[in-house]
Amino acid sequence: MSNTDQLLADWLEQKQIETTANRNRIKIEAEIVAAFEAKDEGAITHKTENYKVTLNQPISRSVDASAWDMVKSRLPENMHPVSMVPKADAKGMKYLADNEPTLWATIAEAFTTKPGKVGVKVEKLV
Repeated sequence: MSNTDQLLADWLEQKQIETTANRNRIKIEAEIVAAFEAKDEGAITHKTENYKVTLNQPISRSVDASAWDMVKSRLPENMHPVSMVPKADAKGMKYLADNEPTLWATIAEAFTTKPGKVGVKVEKLV
């Protein structure tokens, strides 16, 4: 077996160990949540003789922009529970950088582009 084939075999072995460990951890977490009180929202800490465990119940909230536009006039503007946050449009950024470099250069300082982690997927061939 070549060195690269051994690397790939090792990766598959470790990935299986990781998957099994993750599945087991999630099962144990469910048992811990069942054994201790959790809040409907927020964190609560419990202590046992030998351990401290904190259970945190996050709540995700979002807004439907179309529905919000239809109802927002029902509240004074200073009470709107909405904040509009600028978000980079990756497709638009790439288009400008590739096709309109002069225009892109005039605004590029306001944006950050950085590579993420390289994904790895290995499959064993028969």
